[in-house]
Amino acid sequence: MTVLLALLGIGALGAAGSAWGLARGGRAARLGAVGGALALLVVAILAFGLDSAPVSRTQPAGGGVLDGGLSANGYLRLVVALWALDAILVTFVAWLSGGIRGVRGLLPATLAAIVGGTVALAATDLTLGAAAAGAAGLAALVALVAGGPGFVAASYRELRISLLGPVLLIAAGAAAPVAATLVLRDVSADVNGPAVGPGEAGALMGLLALTIALAIAVRTGVIPFHVRVPRLADAASPLALPLLLAWIPIPLSVVGLNIVDQLLAPLALPHEGETSLVVAVVLFTLLATALAAFLQDDLRHAVGYLVIADGALVLLGLAALDTAAWGPARSWLIVFAASKTAVIAWSAVAEARFETRSVPDLRGWLRRSPILGAALVVATVATFGIPGWVAFAARGDLASLAAGSPWDALLILAGFATLPTYLRLLVLGTGPATSAVSRAAPERIVRGWRPEALPVEREGALRSSDGGPALAGSEGPAGASGRGAAEVAGDEPFEGSQGTEVVDRARARSRRVLATSSASASHAMARGARLVGRLTRAMRRDGTELTAAAVLALAILAALTSWGALDIAGAAAQPAPIVAGPASD
Repeated sequence: MTVLLALLGIGALGAAGSAWGLARGGRAARLGAVGGALALLVVAILAFGLDSAPVSRTQPAGGGVLDGGLSANGYLRLVVALWALDAILVTFVAWLSGGIRGVRGLLPATLAAIVGGTVALAATDLTLGAAAAGAAGLAALVALVAGGPGFVAASYRELRISLLGPVLLIAAGAAAPVAATLVLRDVSADVNGPAVGPGEAGALMGLLALTIALAIAVRTGVIPFHVRVPRLADAASPLALPLLLAWIPIPLSVVGLNIVDQLLAPLALPHEGETSLVVAVVLFTLLATALAAFLQDDLRHAVGYLVIADGALVLLGLAALDTAAWGPARSWLIVFAASKTAVIAWSAVAEARFETRSVPDLRGWLRRSPILGAALVVATVATFGIPGWVAFAARGDLASLAAGSPWDALLILAGFATLPTYLRLLVLGTGPATSAVSRAAPERIVRGWRPEALPVEREGALRSSDGGPALAGSEGPAGASGRGAAEVAGDEPFEGSQGTEVVDRARARSRRVLATSSASASHAMARGARLVGRLTRAMRRDGTELTAAAVLALAILAALTSWGALDIAGAAAQPAPIVAGPASD
């Protein structure tokens, strides 16, 4: 619990401090950026130190800060750690691409969203979890401040969604125990009074399941709520889209899955109509967005449709209304966020490097950017997985649990309908380069240092700040009494009384020590500033290669996630913290 509270405190302080500093500009902006980046790094380190033990179903009442309202678990540990690692790489790319301005909205929004998401995933109370998920969504407003001219309308849409989702989840969680009571009355032989028919109870539970599915569908952009995604892509900074489209939906989705897994699915009521409706929506979304992504010539919009298609698979975990869907659905959420972060980052770097969002104008990009090409290949593999990987298994499990044969096979095939879009981007990159691609600098690794025009220091040029003698080896000025430097140093005897001579020698020695210390400190600071400056210039000079390498690192992280590193499937299958709402007792 101590590590969890430390993570929340550092994340909150980093978000507030970086937001304040970056908004002021100048030196404060640099300090805010450095402080926020360090906070993000510490959050990643603390996330790996969180408790990974399974959650107990008999959560003890606490006397802690939140009275037992938070509980660390293995799934929380993996999600926050991967989120922070991805955020560090995305922030690094944003800084290389746009300097301090590139991270102005992204850095504080990411830290704030991680704090809200951590509370939502660790909450043992439904109201607290849903409210924290909504707070994580509100972090999108901070990220949109640094976006394009349409950020006002986009912020208003994000505000509505961030408020609507938690309200729907809290209402469904509060009504679920009431519906369960009706079901128990119906099956109990000792109940006096009118019984509720099984059709009415089943319809009520189905309505609650659809309410939860609606909240998640709006957040992920499932058709017919897809129009928001391309508009958001136009208004936000490209490197803020991984946060807005891939990571922020996770807390709300997990809270919704909690309600279904613990309050609805155990009742095992008939729900064929509701399941068929959700499956039909998911199937249509998969096919329609795959076609739209393939035909779309705007790179941001095409990637947005790819995100919608993968996000729609989460709804299959709700449609199943089966406790067996709990693990695969949460596993897919991690794979979805990691793989789509890599794909969005690839598109943002490609757009910035070739200065175009037009997909046809990117012809030949792979010839100029082989590292980016490798990143897209790895991200594509991470998106779909291969047999034996967690991602591949999660796709199949969700489809089979949500729909019977032959619809499960159709859902699996529809999930692979976006593959032609990835292949189109790769094949397009092998063609003859367009003028936009030809203008861009090719990827290359610079060996050694380029000659830099640095100021030349002459020995003894540095003097103390109080006008004292120069460093050894220089011609120092005369002392205050008119004597030379050698006389001040004590090379010649002083005239006058012995007491005056001792005082003068002590003063001279003090001035010499202060001058040497001040000059040494100034020299060390100057050397450090020059070193930082040279390192910054070197990173900016090799920014083409470093940004591509960062995207490749994101893709590798996504592939490891898709494979199932660190026992992701086991952590996702662990019980969630107890869902307790206002009417659940």
